[in-house]
Amino acid sequence: MKKRLGEVLIDAGMINETQLSTALQSQKAWGGKMGSTLVRMGFVREEDILRALSSQMLLPAVDFNKVKVSPRALKVLPQRIAEKYTVIPVALREDQGHKQLVLVMSDPTNLEALSEIEFQTGCRIRPAVATDSAITRAIDFYYSKTSGDDKEALSSPSMVGLAEVDESEPMELVSEHHGGHGPDPAGLESLGTGQLLKLLIRVLVRKNIINKADIANEFRRRKST
Repeated sequence: MKKRLGEVLIDAGMINETQLSTALQSQKAWGGKMGSTLVRMGFVREEDILRALSSQMLLPAVDFNKVKVSPRALKVLPQRIAEKYTVIPVALREDQGHKQLVLVMSDPTNLEALSEIEFQTGCRIRPAVATDSAITRAIDFYYSKTSGDDKEALSSPSMVGLAEVDESEPMELVSEHHGGHGPDPAGLESLGTGQLLKLLIRVLVRKNIINKADIANEFRRRKST
């Protein structure tokens, strides 16, 4: 039988039995998910939960800044189910004659979620993990951006570290789509490092791969270290 999230965190040394018992009582009284309850009570951080799930369950941790999300996968799972369980599908593929859905989850120990999503989609689920807040932002971003006959994998909003989720097309690292226009490579070679960095940042911002807030946050983080 699969372990619950609390047991995984205890095994990882992130929380103790008393903290889990307290969180369970709070969850029983007020509802909500165990991970969110533990974070709200200050017993553990989202990043700690992610690290424990990834290491204890050998699941890849997903960085939405580095992953393409397939619109085909999004269409398989209704937004209401994604929001209900804090999950987001990122790739859909065939595996030995069966459809397989790569599903990023904040709690892959949630058997109710896995069962309902398998039933809803008719797909085998391959879990990956990200923080609750990162998935929530990704749900808001992708489901609002995806409509109609979108064919192209989308680039993204968020955080955490990628650990080889998949090598197939929908899960490639975010990459630029090369067109027939652009600077002459010989011209690029004549630019100084500072000019080249500024040019690169402008291109990334224009393609919505990063934004100015991301740059400012990273600058502040580096100054504080």
